Amino acid sequence: MLTGGVCLLLGIAVAGCGRDVVVLDELEGSKVAAMAERELEAQNPRLAPGTLSCPDLDFEVGSSVHCLRTAELSKGRVVKVRGTVEVTSRASGGRLHVAMEDDAQEFGVTGEQVAAALGHQLAERSAGVPGNVACPYLRGKVGTTITCSFDLDGARHDVDAVVTAVDAEEYDTVYVFRKHSLSPS
Repeated sequence: MLTGGVCLLLGIAVAGCGRDVVVLDELEGSKVAAMAERELEAQNPRLAPGTLSCPDLDFEVGSSVHCLRTAELSKGRVVKVRGTVEVTSRASGGRLHVAMEDDAQEFGVTGEQVAAALGHQLAERSAGVPGNVACPYLRGKVGTTITCSFDLDGARHDVDAVVTAVDAEEYDTVYVFRKHSLSPS
């Protein structure tokens, strides 16, 4: 489990020109995510670069939120891991604790990687070179199907990418392309 502590330097702000101190009641999710991500990467230098997505967090000791960290590995592999961010102190601007789960919530392949594989396969099998190849993210779960689109010979075509096998330890997703029932479109 990856953990880290994050100091909140913006927990207290001076209001206007007066001397009144304003204490935050809530931290915006994007700020929680950015601070927690920086801390995780600093404490775990070999951690794959990624981003956290978090909801707003009540700035009260013991308050916590569940976040989702998305990291892109080599060959377009995407891994999503859940984590918890908790307020452990409000003193001196506050402190957060970050704990990431050991297992991936989800993994798959970027749409760009699937599109590149499709484009390569089409170029090898046809006389023409496909254009505007586009695919969405492909979740690494056997049976998952996405529809990709491409231009070839002056027409727009669709093809399905279907997951046939996965290796959860390596976050590998094996997929094949099959004719889409409505192709060409």
